[in-house]
Amino acid sequence: MFDDPKALSAADWQNIHILLQWLWIYLPLIAIGAVTLVIAHAFIPSLVITGHLDESALRARPVMTVFAVLVLAAAAVILALAINQTLTQGNFWDRWLI
Repeated sequence: MFDDPKALSAADWQNIHILLQWLWIYLPLIAIGAVTLVIAHAFIPSLVITGHLDESALRARPVMTVFAVLVLAAAAVILALAINQTLTQGNFWDRWLI
């Protein structure tokens, strides 16, 4: 039906290593971006409305939003690099779906 996968060379293991590095960098970037957006657009306005924070805390929202957008843009670039790295999978595995 399908041929067995080829043996992995040192270069293949290096490509897998690079792919895993990209994915491990991607994970905290997404978490940081999401938490920053939630703080800027959910927690801060809520705490200002309830009176737990001063109105001056609202000035941090645009800065946090810009920071979150930059982090999420970096995450998108890292994801694109990780997807590009998966193209080397064709060297040893001929099908994409198991």
